[in-house]
Amino acid sequence: MVIRINGDIVSNDLKMVYDWFDIEATCPADVRGQLETMPEGEKPEVKINSGGGDAIAGQEIYSILRARSDVEIEIESIAASAASIIAMAGHCTISPVGMIMIHNVSTGIYGNHKALEKEADTLRRWDDALASAYVEKTGRPKDEVLRMMEKETWLTAERALELGFVDGITAPAEAKAAAAGCLRVTPEMIAQYQKAMRDKEAREAEKQELLNSLANYGTK
Repeated sequence: MVIRINGDIVSNDLKMVYDWFDIEATCPADVRGQLETMPEGEKPEVKINSGGGDAIAGQEIYSILRARSDVEIEIESIAASAASIIAMAGHCTISPVGMIMIHNVSTGIYGNHKALEKEADTLRRWDDALASAYVEKTGRPKDEVLRMMEKETWLTAERALELGFVDGITAPAEAKAAAAGCLRVTPEMIAQYQKAMRDKEAREAEKQELLNSLANYGTK
């Protein structure tokens, strides 16, 4: 089963708002629900394409996946912020063009200096807790990881592999196009598609006009 971690990482309560606006997002309930309905003996394949989001939701998804021993994770494009925590939950590979970004937790709290001082202390503890996921995965010293988070570090696939954030770089799939870098959809095909759409709209308008005529037939 493929479990996709796409879009913003959000809380379960906020997910319904994203769904209502048809905006891509992933919440802990999405992941838990797919795992619970997965056929026995099947292994979950987690595909990550996310710039992150809610740290708490990311922590929960990480814990859900980490509780299993058979999770295979692939970073297809980007695993940033909360999504990078999720990527640490199991055996992980990354696309050659993929990236990982780690940084300190942030918040939008307002208040007097006492409230802000307390929040700063909380955020430092939170950073320390999240750093544990990177430390467990990479085996690197926590102070080194915290420094990387402090300066917001972006890792290419090669650098992520070198530092131990991933276990491998995904092998390229067999090329399907005649030449690398060539799009299979040509300008002529686009023009053909646009003409077909215009013809379809014209037929729909003609059909609607006929239905209106039939509806009015015999009326005075």
